[in-house]
Amino acid sequence: MDSSFVDLDILLTKVRNAQSRIYFLDAVKAYKAGALRASLTAAWVALAYDLIAKYRELGAMGDAAATTFLQSWDNATAISDIRQLLQLEGRIIEDAADNTQAISQIARRQLERLREDRHLCAHPAFSAEALLFEPTPELVRMHLVNAVDLVLAQEPLQGRAIFEVFDVDVQSPGFPSDHARILDYVEQRYLARVRSQNIRNFGTVLAKSLLKGIPPHLDGVRGKIVSALVAVRERTPAAWPELAPSIVQLLDNLAPLDRPRAIAFIAAFPNFWPLIQEATQTALQETVNNLDPANVADVRIMMGITFERFRAPLLAAIPRLDRETFARTIAATPLADLWPAAVARYAGSGSFRGSEANFSDFIAPYTGSLTQAELDQVLDAIVGNGQNYAAAATSGLLLSLLRNAGRQPSIDARNRFVHGLNEVRHLNHFEGVLAAFGDDGWVQPVLAVAGDED
Repeated sequence: MDSSFVDLDILLTKVRNAQSRIYFLDAVKAYKAGALRASLTAAWVALAYDLIAKYRELGAMGDAAATTFLQSWDNATAISDIRQLLQLEGRIIEDAADNTQAISQIARRQLERLREDRHLCAHPAFSAEALLFEPTPELVRMHLVNAVDLVLAQEPLQGRAIFEVFDVDVQSPGFPSDHARILDYVEQRYLARVRSQNIRNFGTVLAKSLLKGIPPHLDGVRGKIVSALVAVRERTPAAWPELAPSIVQLLDNLAPLDRPRAIAFIAAFPNFWPLIQEATQTALQETVNNLDPANVADVRIMMGITFERFRAPLLAAIPRLDRETFARTIAATPLADLWPAAVARYAGSGSFRGSEANFSDFIAPYTGSLTQAELDQVLDAIVGNGQNYAAAATSGLLLSLLRNAGRQPSIDARNRFVHGLNEVRHLNHFEGVLAAFGDDGWVQPVLAVAGDED
């Protein structure tokens, strides 16, 4: 917009910070009074103050670069080190562009011109031959508009610090675990607070974590990383077309050892399959087709079971996985396709301790995601095997599963469970479970005396 058509009073209302608005009002008053050099000087003061205020907000968000700058600023202020304060003020634009990325590189060039002109106004010695610098009204007005549009009216947005903050946050107990909540959380806490040019970089970092295990400590929160990348795709659709080619390049250039990661990635983001090279498609398909169930080095390959092209070979591999590999597969992601084998392995437990381990490894990871029919299967698996119902920890494990299930088993399954345990005289070991059964009003059926015959 042509700055000559901008109403300065309206421009003043766009200034976000109240104190910055007071400083900028001085610039507007000076401009209206014809004191153009004073107007430029006041505009620079408002700008410098506002950047410091933004740094304080960014520091509160965990931006290490902003915190480092503020420590130097506050230390110099505390001891009245004017020389240091002037040095910090003199390089604040460069710091905001290069370190915190609170402003863009384009804004940097515009604001550097403001700083140069301010120096000519405030320090006459800067002018050649001691000529007095006379800024034109149009020049001053342009600087006022730029100061507001590029800084004073803007929210403090994070630059590269978003990656450092996210790295810590995603591993913390405060980061959501539900997919829908992660989408909202990532949008509000990260995507809405980062400059548009950094969204692509943020998405690329997430994709590298999934495809190359960089950094390796984020492998433990893979599901949350997947949801965060979905948030980038769905909540910043304008940035996705720029990000997608970078992800395709990553897929096409992966090392053979990373192909199981790529298979899991394609299952989570199937739209990338037609975008990758035919040679990459062949390599991934053959990796699945030639899987040796007795020697699965990376269980992430089993996550590809939800992708149609990979499904048949991976389904065929499930029954041939040894116990340890099967348990690691479920621990990585408790997929619905693995449930039938999981409950069958638990139902066939051969010892008390083996039963408890099977429940912990094969059943418990599905806590909160089981349907009513699947909860019924758990009850039937317990009653149908003495190694299960007589194992000391079974009652507590089942109670924890039910309390976090979000639903109840069917009435018929609960009744079968009660009658079955009554017949084998183990009902008294499941008093807490029976109490949980009644949370929806279920009433325990009338029981025959254990051991009675008709």
